[in-house]
Amino acid sequence: MKKSHKFLLGVAALGLAFVQCSGPKDGNVSSQSVSAEKFKFEAKDTSWKSLSVREKIGQTMMVNALYFNHLKIGDGDMKKFMEKYPIGSVFIPNWYYVENKGKDGDIYALIAKAIKDYNDAAKYPVLVSEDFERGMGETYSKYTHMPAGMSLGAANDEELAYNFGKSIAMESKEMGYNWLLHPVCDLNMNPLQELVIERSVSDSAELAIPLLKKQMKGLHDQNVISTVKHFPGDGVTMRNQHLVTTANSLCEKEWRASFGKLFQSMIDEGAATIMVGHIQLPFYQKEKINGLLPPATLSKELMVDLLKGEMGFEGVVITDALNMGGCAGYYPNQLEISVQCFVAGADVVLWPDLAYMDTVEARINRGEIPMSRLDDAVKRVWAMRERFNFIKKNDSLFTEMTQADKDLVFETGNKLAEKAVTLLEDRNNDIPLKAEKSKKILLMPISYEDKGKTFEFTKKELEKRGFEVDMLVSPHFYQWGWRIDSLYTYDKVFICFENRYFHPIGTPFFKEHEAYGVWTANMLDPNKRIAVSYSNPYLVNFYEEIASMKVNAYSCDSFSQRAVVKALCGEIPFSGKSPVKLNPEELK
Repeated sequence: MKKSHKFLLGVAALGLAFVQCSGPKDGNVSSQSVSAEKFKFEAKDTSWKSLSVREKIGQTMMVNALYFNHLKIGDGDMKKFMEKYPIGSVFIPNWYYVENKGKDGDIYALIAKAIKDYNDAAKYPVLVSEDFERGMGETYSKYTHMPAGMSLGAANDEELAYNFGKSIAMESKEMGYNWLLHPVCDLNMNPLQELVIERSVSDSAELAIPLLKKQMKGLHDQNVISTVKHFPGDGVTMRNQHLVTTANSLCEKEWRASFGKLFQSMIDEGAATIMVGHIQLPFYQKEKINGLLPPATLSKELMVDLLKGEMGFEGVVITDALNMGGCAGYYPNQLEISVQCFVAGADVVLWPDLAYMDTVEARINRGEIPMSRLDDAVKRVWAMRERFNFIKKNDSLFTEMTQADKDLVFETGNKLAEKAVTLLEDRNNDIPLKAEKSKKILLMPISYEDKGKTFEFTKKELEKRGFEVDMLVSPHFYQWGWRIDSLYTYDKVFICFENRYFHPIGTPFFKEHEAYGVWTANMLDPNKRIAVSYSNPYLVNFYEEIASMKVNAYSCDSFSQRAVVKALCGEIPFSGKSPVKLNPEELK
């Protein structure tokens, strides 16, 4: 058995942590430096003090913008809805607008109408949010699908990181979004972590910090609110917080030197909001709920004592989504969980039910929740609003991009992909590929769900260069094993790994038809195989160690696919460096 296989199987046997060390179990940790004076959050505008209790509570809510549902609550009048539920920020759920756009409807026009109606009905500007970690093209085809976060680490270019944040901000502003839930500041230390993987910049805080700072600045310079996530840091254990509570199981020394340093650096650089995850930090926590350490979203120790206290964060603490399994079970239902997140120190809760406002109001009126907790949260939100000029309403909800803006977005995506693509091995010195030498290519996507549609772009790029290309998606060994010799006629077999975050949920590695596809691929001549991962950077070494050529591209967007073809054909150099350790020897 190969060392790398033994290594990963050993991690799987542990079931949880990839990086662990012993350390103090109590909460007596040394204090960190306080955030820089120039980023003190103190609103000069004090109009928040005159808000009603319900209006204040509304500032602590980021609700799903279920537009037609909300109109119904307001008897068809959004102003009546906002009078009853004066919410401060909304998250635009794409699925809802797709379902409600009507036959041949225009989703962009519907979202624009919803944003305008919410703002017209509100007393103060409504903050409009989405993730858009890789740009709006993840969700809306009209816009740009940028390379993944790990491409930033592989390219290691601060100017590109800045333009990455700026580009996403400019496209978002055109559709009316002003609060984005990134950058992702997790560190992918565990190859079996299915949620973080290529969303992170690196497994190294030293590499990630300057790039994440620039990405955040790119957002802020466009007057778009950033969200540093997911405190206290994901990527250590193999658990997915969408399913279960996960943990950052590092000891104090290791955490301080990695995640702690990273988050502190972002705070000192002026982080506007920090998202706490459904993640425990065992070395720091003592307090339990029902005998268990709670996730950061429900932990006063982590939100108030550590983040707001020792680390000096004066901005807005927002929870991760409250419909996730990682925060479930600590209280009887999702409503109570949302209330307890607020009580524990969250300033904004993500996706609470509207009943949250009624419940928090009743408990404040009964004295069960102190008014000081609500005022502290609203004061932080108000300081953020003032910093980004979202206290007074104006007519400029949508900022149209110029052609120069659009050119910058395309140039950024293209340059980032080209600088990120990483050659792991070219054992036979086959680069550059030439059609006159390797005419027939079999494109073999190892794909979970789209039957190779994603890689039609790669097929066309190869064909432009004179190659004859056939595509065979995840060929099942039981169907191909007996006729494997029919695949021997190809000059090169291009194996494209596409196991992305949430595609599928549940594992970062392969099962069923994907696994059978790898089996088939590995029956072919290793000297003909070109293995490329367009997502998880560990896949190539794990599944195609024997292949003569191995490449990491980190992302399956069109920029990255084109960059791979250009690099293989010798049109651009392979200049990317792996931002994560790929081999067990490097992990000692």
